[in-house]
Amino acid sequence: MNVLLQNIFEQPSELKKVLDDLSGPKLEIVRGISNLMQIADEIVLTSMGSALYSLMPMYEALKETNRYVTLVETADLILHPERMNKNALYIMMSRSGESREVADFSKYLEENQCVSVAITMTPDSTMAKHCTFMLHDIAAYDAIVCIKAYSSMSLCGLFLVSMMTRKNPDEELVKKLYQAFDWMETEKERIFAQVKRITCFEKSDGFYMISRGYGINMMRSGSLWIEETAKTISNIMSIDNFYHGPMEVIRFHEFVKPVTTPLFLDVLTDDRSKMIWGKINEAVPDSIYIGAEGKESLGAVCLMYPEFGLPCAYTTLIIALYLQLISYQCAVCKGIEPGTFLDEGWIVE
Repeated sequence: MNVLLQNIFEQPSELKKVLDDLSGPKLEIVRGISNLMQIADEIVLTSMGSALYSLMPMYEALKETNRYVTLVETADLILHPERMNKNALYIMMSRSGESREVADFSKYLEENQCVSVAITMTPDSTMAKHCTFMLHDIAAYDAIVCIKAYSSMSLCGLFLVSMMTRKNPDEELVKKLYQAFDWMETEKERIFAQVKRITCFEKSDGFYMISRGYGINMMRSGSLWIEETAKTISNIMSIDNFYHGPMEVIRFHEFVKPVTTPLFLDVLTDDRSKMIWGKINEAVPDSIYIGAEGKESLGAVCLMYPEFGLPCAYTTLIIALYLQLISYQCAVCKGIEPGTFLDEGWIVE
């Protein structure tokens, strides 16, 4: 089995392992960090690459608590230190803790006596050593592309948010998470079989990754996987903004002959989003729809997932499985060995 596909398939069991750890051995550490988050006047979430996307579910969950939270690339903080609030709580996330920007910025935070938290899979990394507090994500390393790392670090961030006003884990939330991970384990091969039946990957030169609200950040993650794995460009935007310009490419499909495939993650559905997606499907032969079970679906291919009554930000852990398998199969259809990289320039030498 290709190692990237193996990493995708290992994901449900790794998520269960991390949840066991967060709600058991790591609970005191979680309580301490969550308390810092609860009392912080401002929370700054920062990273680079895939880990930046792993912070996005945490960002969405924090917004639901009405916290003053920002999500920013670490490179931007390095370039503009004058914009920093040195009294904020800085939460950094990185699988290796050695990416150039996060390694450098963790040292800057220490030197300037800023309170910081490292969430990492590498507890002896530069970032972990220089941050004030550290939460170790115990998931096994991926071979190269951040697959399990995306989801397991996202879970760490979400769990921290869930504990901000609690001393003990929310039993109902934890139960639903385990149900979701068990379902992913049981259904992963069936989902993969569905994805393998999609016929547009070979001819598609890119994807319109469209959604709404928290779904847009999920599509940013999907775009990164497609670009890293299938070397195929994606364009990310809300379905509403898509109607204000890019829709013209769809309308002129017969004239300009685009081979860009619309991929719609259907969240926050209303009559307008249905209308726009309907017009897209009237104009192009190929489209991919991803939506929650029970919704009215439309598309050349429709992939449906259960929500298990989870808050919106947590459903991204389920949705990720679909987008990762799409990126894998797109690479295969283009004759690319999934997981192939010509450069690993983001790692500190």
